Amino acid sequence: MSLDPHGWDRVPSHLPPQLLRTLRDEAFKAGSAGTRCLLDNPAVAEASREVKRRLQALGILPAAAVAIQAIAFNKTPEINWKVAWHQDLMFPFARPVSSPGYDLPSRKAGIDYARPPLAVLEDLLAARLHLDDCHDQNGPLRVSPGTHRSGIMSSDHAAAAGRSGEVTCLAGEGDLILMKPLALHASSPSLIPGNRRVLHLVYHSGSRLPEAWHRAL
Repeated sequence: MSLDPHGWDRVPSHLPPQLLRTLRDEAFKAGSAGTRCLLDNPAVAEASREVKRRLQALGILPAAAVAIQAIAFNKTPEINWKVAWHQDLMFPFARPVSSPGYDLPSRKAGIDYARPPLAVLEDLLAARLHLDDCHDQNGPLRVSPGTHRSGIMSSDHAAAAGRSGEVTCLAGEGDLILMKPLALHASSPSLIPGNRRVLHLVYHSGSRLPEAWHRAL
């Protein structure tokens, strides 16, 4: 499976077991489906650097790439959900955006978000670090291969195009599911009790932007 034509891939992270344990203990809040903007957390920052080194060694990320986002997701018996077909388009910035092409500004939990231009979105890569085994019964990620090459889609187009050739992205503990944020993706609710913890990291590997990311590690 190649990341370029399909928009996703799976590789082992080779992160130390102690770091995985620390992430499970520190990055996830009880009773919360997800926590955003975690790059200030020391363990998350360390994981972002280690994942970058791993992907750089594989020739997937350049040395100049920076982590710009970290989100902790967990599906549990108490907090369980489905996600419809969509693209990841909104990202955190250091201040309200004003440059041409940066659209849909909003503010969540005191942090400014916007949709960057298509060329910037194409330079992003999500690395989903699995902290539990992820199988077909606990709400795994589903991706529609190749859709990352179709630009920004309307929600109606995404709903219609998502199921075309969809694949289920299974992973073991410590695996990385790599995904282009423009690739259509979805997930179903978990069908069994337990945790499905994922640390979702996003890296930017393009040139310097006129707008500053909220964090860039």
